[in-house]
Formats: sequence, C-alpha cells, structure tokens
Amino acid sequence: MSASTQSGVAAGARDTIVAPITSIYRYGAAVNSHDLLKVFAISVMVVDHAGKFFVDDNVWMRVVGRMAAPLFFFLVGYSGSYRFKSQILILGVALSTISFLTSTQNGLDRILPLNILLSFVLIKLILDKFDPATQTSDFLVFVLVFLMVVSFPTYAFMVEYGSLGLCYAIGARLLSQHHPLARFWICTTVGIHFLFEMVAVLIWNSAAPASILPYAIPCLAALFGANLAIFLNYRSRTFDIKYAWIRLPVIYVSRYSLQIYFFHLAAFMIIYRLI
Repeated sequence: MSASTQSGVAAGARDTIVAPITSIYRYGAAVNSHDLLKVFAISVMVVDHAGKFFVDDNVWMRVVGRMAAPLFFFLVGYSGSYRFKSQILILGVALSTISFLTSTQNGLDRILPLNILLSFVLIKLILDKFDPATQTSDFLVFVLVFLMVVSFPTYAFMVEYGSLGLCYAIGARLLSQHHPLARFWICTTVGIHFLFEMVAVLIWNSAAPASILPYAIPCLAALFGANLAIFLNYRSRTFDIKYAWIRLPVIYVSRYSLQIYFFHLAAFMIIYRLI
C-alpha cells in the first residue's frame, strides 16, 4: 500500500472516529442551560412512560411525568431556530407507524393524537412564518383566546398536547424577546394546562382512587408551579463543569435527546405489546 493510500485510510478512519464527537459539540463544548433542562425533561419523561407502560398506569409516575412536555415545548420556542429538520418528521412518522402496529385501540385511535415529534414539526413550521414577538399585545390576546378555545379538540383528536404545545412555544419566544405580554401568556398557558391534566390524569382516571386526590392534586399543582418558575426565570447561560464523567453524559443525553425519545418510546411500545 502506498504512503498516500495509507494516509488516506488513516484520515478516513480518523474522520469516522472524530465525526460523532464533533457532532455533539455543535452547540458548544460547554454544558448550557438548554442541556440541563433537556436532561431533566428526559428523566421525568422516562419516569412517565415507564409508569404508563409497565407499572399499571401508575398515577404518581404519570403526575411526575406531566412536567416533561411543557419543558420540551418551551425549549422549542425559546431556541429561536425554527428551521425544518426532516429527521424529526421521519422519526415522528416512524413512531406513529409503530403505535399503529402495536396499539390495541380501534380505527384512528391507534395513531391519534399524533405523537409529540409531529407537534414539534408543526410548531416549527408555524413559528418560522409567524413571529409572535413582533405582534401587538391586543392581537396576541386574540391569538391566545383562540388557541385556548381549540385546545381541547386539538389535544384530544389531532396532536399530543394540541394547541397548548404551540402556546408554550409562543410563550417562550415572547419571554426570550421580553415582550410585555410574555408573563401573562405563559402563566395562562401553564394554568390551563394544569386544569387539563388534573381532570385527565386524576379526576377522570379510573386508576386514580378518590382517596389520593387530596394529595395528588396539590402535588400536580406544585410541579406545574415549578415549571412556571423555570419559565419565568429562564436564561441562556453556560456552566463550567470540570468533571468529564458528569459533563459528557449530560451533553450526550441532551444533544441526542431526539434519538433517545424515539428509541426508548418505540422499545416501550413494542415490549408492552409483546408482554
């Protein structure tokens, strides 16, 4: 083998090794606030899904998991980058296909509401064409009322979390741009979402006995209050974490959160159907 060929092979091998490492640093080598929030959201999300699929729809695990989706929607809006990413669409369609094949429901209930990844796609498409931060407060109040009116039908029959997901993303965009309506918008969104989840997860849920409601409702309220506090005080910043054994897992989990969401949920659905 010639020296030039050996050099080319070595360079190719080096690129193969370096490329995955480089890709996780596409948002910088330091841990940032987005990373920490995504790792936390993923953690409570896994608790939620484990409770749903493997612990007889455990009420307390589902209550804890109610924190996850608002955090993800908030980050989608706060990032300010709404470029269409085909990977999200592909994984969303694949997840809906797996849901259809593994569901025990009938008809469209096998795939509706569409999974949260497709919600992200729709939100990015909307915010790419419409910047709420440039709108007047009067117009935004009208938009908020409309989104709240359609929140139940879109939540129940279209995409996961319906128009509430868009409300969280818009609220994050308004907060990031210091819009005068931002705090009112995000407080209203969190409050309405809390009422939805209180009814769906606790009051209308046959797995939630009435005896636990005096404890579960305040717990749910506290978790939504914690989310609200995070939203109102959120700032983009970086953190100097010196220990690689902490820093690298955080970066990996955060920056491959899309893949983690897809593969863990697909695996949970398949395993649940098989057992």
